[in-house]
Amino acid sequence: MNIEDLSQLASWQEWQEKVKASRPNFCASPIYVEQDVQTPEEFERAAEYVAQRPLGQLDLSGKTRDAAFGGRVVTTKACGPVTRMWLDSNVEMDFLRRHLHTLVWDFLDIGAGYGRLAASMTPYCSSFTCVDAVPISTEISREYLQKFAPPARVLSLEEFAKWEPSSKTTVAINIHSWNECYLKNIAAWLAALKELKIPLLFTVSHGQLDASIDPSYYCCDEFSPSFRPLLEREYRLIAEESIGLSNHPHALWERK
Repeated sequence: MNIEDLSQLASWQEWQEKVKASRPNFCASPIYVEQDVQTPEEFERAAEYVAQRPLGQLDLSGKTRDAAFGGRVVTTKACGPVTRMWLDSNVEMDFLRRHLHTLVWDFLDIGAGYGRLAASMTPYCSSFTCVDAVPISTEISREYLQKFAPPARVLSLEEFAKWEPSSKTTVAINIHSWNECYLKNIAAWLAALKELKIPLLFTVSHGQLDASIDPSYYCCDEFSPSFRPLLEREYRLIAEESIGLSNHPHALWERK
């Protein structure tokens, strides 16, 4: 596994310094999660969606967990005080449960950031492993998850190069970070997943899913090309829905 192509540290160096300077408020907008442009009404609609799902609300103690690290809190009628991160995690877990029929799987979150999905999801799944190409994210997620989800495992890129899935029922996850990568980085991550023989992939991409879906899958290369063709080369689409606070396309893919 060539871990050099998984990283784009030159372009992330300035962002790393910004994260370091923001601590302990690494959850403040827009460092890891943009939270300022959404209106209270949009938060309410997302909270109603979460409250009405058959699975119900999960991780009830985590609704305002990220406020301690600078996260924005909005009080909703449907779910009470919540952060965007908690709403996003519940929408994602509901999508996975509906299409996988259970959360009792092993999950590998690539580009896991500070570990916000792992914190919410670890109690409900078989295992949860995080890896991120940016060293500051690995450092912060280890601290964060040791406090909120100790069973979750956090790998550096070097550790990931030696890692093997614990079972054949592993689902890879990428939430938003591929929109902030170059095509060569995304291709390298997909090659790593193929080498690891991980059969399923869950993605959430920027933008909105409408009649023209490619813009939602834009990446950092010049002219923002879509990375969707890279996915379609390796996977067949199982399900895709435009859901959540900012109506992002959530998609589940199965290796061909």
